[in-house]
Amino acid sequence: MAKVKGEALTQFEVTSGVTLSRTVIPTLPPNYLSRKHLFHLLVHPAPQTTVVLAPAGYGKTSLVAEWANTQRDRVIWVTLTESDSLEEMSQIFIQATRNVIPGFASWFDDEPGIRPVENVRRWGNELFATGKDYILVIDNLRQHTARDVDIAVKLIEQFPPNLQFITIRRDSIGTVYATFASRGLLAIVGKNELAFSESEIQALAGQYSIDFSDPTVKSSLSSAQGWPAAVSMIAQQISGTGSEIDFEKVLASQSNPLRVLALSVLDRLPASLRTKLQSLSIVGEFSHELAQIILEDEYSYDEINQFALDGNIFSQTGSPEVTFEFNSIFREILLSELRADKFRKMRKHAKLLQFHEHRNEPNLALEHAYLAEDYEKVGEIFPDAARILQATGKGRELIRWSIFAGDASELGLLKRATIEIAGRLANLEFSEVSNMADQMNLDAKGTDLEGFISQLTHGAKAYVDISQAKFEEFSQDFSLAMQPANSPLMLGAVEQLALHRLAATRSFMLGQTSELEQIFEEAKTLVNSSKISQNNLMLMSINAMVQLEMGDYRRAFEVAQNCSMQFTKQGYVGIFGPLESLFVIARCQREFLRHREAGERFEQIKTLAEGWKQWHWYFMAEGSLAKTMAMQANARGAVEAINGMRRKASELAYSKGIETLIDVAELSVRYEIKDYDRLSALLQRVPELPQVQLIKMALTRHGNKGNSIDIAGSLPDKTPREQIVKHLVMAGGVIDQERVALIEMKKALDIGSRVGAKEIFLRQSDEMGNLILKIASESPTVYLEDLAASVAEKIKSRRAGSSEFSAPLTKRELEVLRHLSTDRPISSIAITLHISHNTMKTHLKNLYRKMGVDGRVTAVEKARANYIL
Repeated sequence: MAKVKGEALTQFEVTSGVTLSRTVIPTLPPNYLSRKHLFHLLVHPAPQTTVVLAPAGYGKTSLVAEWANTQRDRVIWVTLTESDSLEEMSQIFIQATRNVIPGFASWFDDEPGIRPVENVRRWGNELFATGKDYILVIDNLRQHTARDVDIAVKLIEQFPPNLQFITIRRDSIGTVYATFASRGLLAIVGKNELAFSESEIQALAGQYSIDFSDPTVKSSLSSAQGWPAAVSMIAQQISGTGSEIDFEKVLASQSNPLRVLALSVLDRLPASLRTKLQSLSIVGEFSHELAQIILEDEYSYDEINQFALDGNIFSQTGSPEVTFEFNSIFREILLSELRADKFRKMRKHAKLLQFHEHRNEPNLALEHAYLAEDYEKVGEIFPDAARILQATGKGRELIRWSIFAGDASELGLLKRATIEIAGRLANLEFSEVSNMADQMNLDAKGTDLEGFISQLTHGAKAYVDISQAKFEEFSQDFSLAMQPANSPLMLGAVEQLALHRLAATRSFMLGQTSELEQIFEEAKTLVNSSKISQNNLMLMSINAMVQLEMGDYRRAFEVAQNCSMQFTKQGYVGIFGPLESLFVIARCQREFLRHREAGERFEQIKTLAEGWKQWHWYFMAEGSLAKTMAMQANARGAVEAINGMRRKASELAYSKGIETLIDVAELSVRYEIKDYDRLSALLQRVPELPQVQLIKMALTRHGNKGNSIDIAGSLPDKTPREQIVKHLVMAGGVIDQERVALIEMKKALDIGSRVGAKEIFLRQSDEMGNLILKIASESPTVYLEDLAASVAEKIKSRRAGSSEFSAPLTKRELEVLRHLSTDRPISSIAITLHISHNTMKTHLKNLYRKMGVDGRVTAVEKARANYIL
């Protein structure tokens, strides 16, 4: 990786990865001057909002923290910084709440990357459901107010009514006040209320053993005009040197008077102590362990604690891990001084590089390697760091790094673009990715990198294709990305494996079992021929899909559970989020007849998929929910869900693949609710996918049971699911020969017991269900008894008229019903259908009887209510 001349290094100062300290009430230093007399400014019932608004150094956070400690069991404290992404804010919100309510939002661990507004909505709902009042404090250290306006409005609108909200800011966001006020009364605590009174200045002087009665001392302290930080630093200066400061003159002559005072505090320190503080300032927050790495032999446990007790330069955070955080003004000064000693700063970064490398944190080690000017090490760890940044959705970080991937030459700019396009993929900027890919291929023509750029860009476009269910385009881009490149560089094995995961997803969604198994074998070959671990998450996720497609539900569930936990633990989101693992889990739960859990999981997938723009999984999950509703005799809900899918698709770039996913989902629904007329129309346009062929075969059996034996003979029986289907078809073909049918059903159940299959048996006819009940009564096992109970309930539900009709409508009756909705006369309808008036009357009589209605109007109304019309 080339160093770019002229680029400033200061933008790459390291920000600590420690976040727990920002989810607890800050710890106040022992010499903190209590301000209990101001507590009344904060005591307001929910849902009132209080804005504590003043410049730096007015003790805003300290005051609220002191008051919050008196309400500790119901205060949710959140500290936000400039670098926090929306996803990181979500994590901080949840952790802060769990500090107060252990076990809160258990759903969050299973839903990495959930959209922030949706996260806060669910957070608010769960908080409201507790029935208790809480206080949310947001200590906002962010400075780009314009950027925060939209975020603030959307989040605040989700706050529950049992929440008192306190926000601490240095600057005002006037346009948000209307939103604050919409929650209830709005109170503002400003610098006038926060300024020290004369009695407080006198009390502070007493802490520093200064004679406040001395007119010179009093004048010097009073010159700060009650500005708490200034008063404190002046008192410290007088205490240490005996010299007074006319702060009014400092205030008049300096644009940053607090910086001047901070410098005066540092100037009185021994040179050795100041040097140590300079070294520590290389990080904004540190632990004793990190301080020892930075200071080496100069580290002193007691010295660190003493500075923290003083609380001016840095103070202890509220984190249980015992960390320390610099005062921003002091850190700015110290870090500027450290930069003047370039080689000492580089040595400290080299130490931190080794520390993070040893902890296997390449993404944190990377910046230290760069700032240590160890460019060889940067090149060594960059691929692993980049993968982590991309997989965890840190696209902005990748784009930031892209300028260091190459110089300003033609090839150097191409190298930069390879990193930038990965960052834009992580940011889900799919239009930009497509445009960049086309431009990069043009720029790479005739260069040494042409083959590699072709691989990389087609791989990037494959991610875009699959997210929009553009299956044909995906196949082309995947094939081109996998072509060997005649180039010094090639797509790495890890990247190839990730693309195989996408190819497996495509085959899985289209029910192409043999292709899916082939992709899995190719993925295993990639793993075996490289240094990739056999436990690689991409390989595990492919295996989960393979096991589900084969019908080994127990194994699929186990693999997917493990895979999902690992994805979540490592923070993978977006294009690397664990949607396929979650889908396999949900699908297995449905097969195990755990419908409530499956439904919740499918809803979770929908939410995540929408947030991550992974529309193929969104429609897969919604289709599964529709199918479940149909199986549970909720025909109206199932059809409405399908209609909702079509409306949603119309809002997006409607791809042929999305249409196929919706059509296949509707096929299952229409087959389940026995809408054979609509089923026939769908079968004429959907591709010949395996699941479509199964429905066609079922329809053939429905019309000609005697043909089932011939059909069964042609069925594959390689996988457990295929074997179960084959035995069920055989049993259905000889259903009138109970002894033979029982033998086939027992074979199917034996396999089902081994792999955990239940739903497939529940979908069978009542006649087949009676076979299951008989087998379960003769040879009861836990599996059979559980299945039999569900089958008996299903039969009972069907007999109660799950479709709300006493019997299915014939094709001719459906034709009559559709004509009834046109308001045409009965005689005219009869002529159109080429039937006599008497025959028409017979059809109407049967139609009204089956529908349980008293005439034409109510028949049409009920048909529309049940989505037949």
